Amino acid sequence: MKKCLYHLSHATFNQILPLCFFLLLGFTGCQESLKSDHSIQLKAWIDSIDRDARKIGIKRSIFLFDSLVATHGKNSIGDSMDYYKFMKVLSHRDPSLSQNALTYTDSLLQLFSNPRIRELYATEYSKALLLKGDDLFKQKEYYKAYRNYYSGKSFLLGLGEICECARYSSRIANISYKEENYYQAIEYWKHELKELAQCKEPENFQLQFIEKQGSLRNIGSAYLLLSKADVALHYFQQAKDFINKHAPEFPREKNYVKFARIVILKSQAEAYALKGETKIAEGLLKQCLQHDVEIDWSIDVERESRQILTRIYIDSKQYSEAEKQLSILKALPGAADSTTVSLYQKLQAYISFGQGNFEEAGRLFIANLETDRANKLAKNADHKSNVGQLLQQIEREHEIELATQKDARENLILKFAILISITLCIIVYLIWRSAKKSAANLRAVTELNRVITQSNIVLQDTVNALEQAEIENESVLRIVAHDLRNPIAAMISASHLVFWEQIPSDEQLEIINAIQQSGEMANGLISHILQSSPDRNKITKSNVALEEIVQSCIDMLSYKAREKDQKLDYHFEPAMVPVDREKIWRVFSNLLSNAIKFSPSGGTIWVNLKPQNGHVLLSVRDNGIGIPEELKDQIFLPLNKAKRSGTAGEQSFGIGLSICKQIVESHGGRIWFESIKGSGATFFVELPS
Repeated sequence: MKKCLYHLSHATFNQILPLCFFLLLGFTGCQESLKSDHSIQLKAWIDSIDRDARKIGIKRSIFLFDSLVATHGKNSIGDSMDYYKFMKVLSHRDPSLSQNALTYTDSLLQLFSNPRIRELYATEYSKALLLKGDDLFKQKEYYKAYRNYYSGKSFLLGLGEICECARYSSRIANISYKEENYYQAIEYWKHELKELAQCKEPENFQLQFIEKQGSLRNIGSAYLLLSKADVALHYFQQAKDFINKHAPEFPREKNYVKFARIVILKSQAEAYALKGETKIAEGLLKQCLQHDVEIDWSIDVERESRQILTRIYIDSKQYSEAEKQLSILKALPGAADSTTVSLYQKLQAYISFGQGNFEEAGRLFIANLETDRANKLAKNADHKSNVGQLLQQIEREHEIELATQKDARENLILKFAILISITLCIIVYLIWRSAKKSAANLRAVTELNRVITQSNIVLQDTVNALEQAEIENESVLRIVAHDLRNPIAAMISASHLVFWEQIPSDEQLEIINAIQQSGEMANGLISHILQSSPDRNKITKSNVALEEIVQSCIDMLSYKAREKDQKLDYHFEPAMVPVDREKIWRVFSNLLSNAIKFSPSGGTIWVNLKPQNGHVLLSVRDNGIGIPEELKDQIFLPLNKAKRSGTAGEQSFGIGLSICKQIVESHGGRIWFESIKGSGATFFVELPS
């Protein structure tokens, strides 16, 4: 998304510069009076300089802002964040200061080295990670960039800050759009709109206006590139209606509102041109052709509008009008760009051909072919990031990290069980010694033996549960807490009764104290384990079109199928279901990825989605290697021996289907499969609608 600059005045540079230094002197003299209101004053300076930066120049704006901040006294941590962010923005606008922009981002992140600061300024921390991700992306460090994006979004989700996650969804959508993965871009923009609906700051112009209308318009643009003009017009109209409804809420931003309306007109014209309704398109385009000096980047809209208009005139054989528009285009700024030169050569060639100047047309077509070849080579040299694949890799690594943490907790439980076993053995030995010395203790020893027997049964149940690696750790912890704490407490109480009728010897007292201390230690360990147990994963449901999620998965994984010359056959009926979009997407993606992985080259994978009897059923069927009988009972276990390589040697982690089962069951659904070894497998997911 482009960020528009807004100007409060139309003063010339010679008028503004003396005014700036006058403000500097005035603020210096009033330094003491500003100390009580530093943050408000700093934001006022940022707002004023931001609006006039293009008039006075970026480097002079940086000098002026630094000078004003120097009069500001000691900055709070919030003021420092605002300072580094704005200096980053200013430096980013001047290509010669790109290295400075990177430095300001690093300085901003240094402010969040303390975890407590990250929690207090969660939104600001997420923005800092976003800026760092942008820097890494520009440096073509794609994996690190997406890792930053993913970390920032995970941090916000952990704090329940859904609104700010929209900035991350917007980034991924824009990158997908640039990589021509339009369906994936549409999915992320729709997700961004749902996140923006959670925003509770009506005065936030960036999130409440720019992002919302921009997402609607961008969805329309993506559908336009998919040749779905009617769908595109629907979203363009939604964006236009949104602008008309909410523009009065932001009276200071009238220039941006004017710019947004012009962009919508241009987009609608392009959609009508695609439909062949050239008269309507021509009328809309002519409304976009006047460049407004008060609006930054309106020259870009004018250029794009004239390009579309030129194509319309060529298609309708109005070559003189087309030539007139092309002449104006060549006089606009930015005409020397290699991509623009190639486009203008091609347009001129069509005009010359239509006018009968075949020699000139041929020369231009040849020149255009050479320019296109050079541009294509340059584009191929610019390595794409393959956003879908990288995000899937990062999510898989995150799942592995969670599995590692789970293993660590289970190891801790196992160590605890071993400690309890040793303690119980010591207790048995001490009771046996005590029974030999005094027949009077026989009744107490018998009672203790009963308690020990019960504890051994509980311990055996716990060990069996650990061996089966139960998915729900919380249930295991509840069993440990309920079934072990009470018997141990009973042992401690019973130890007080051993010498109720006589005074123990020093050696006997030492033994009894050891029993009691061991029991207290065991109770302490139980409390520690219970406090360290994680919460269940939260499910945030919303009504979602499942067929779009499945289509998004197919679009993302189609490249893997093409590598193995496989065919994806998808049939669906529309189905709106309340689910957690991201988690269900992971389920569908995992099932489809497994089908591709375990199917032979040249095979076919059938995907079907249809509603039935209050449920929605998804099936993924392949003709691959199938699942042998000995592995069928283990396929959904979190720790299993069903890790097999794919037909092309692909690696398998063996935890994907376990996670799928957890997610589906947390939605109230069920997952199962049917398979014959060597004849493929069919996986079913049933969700309540």
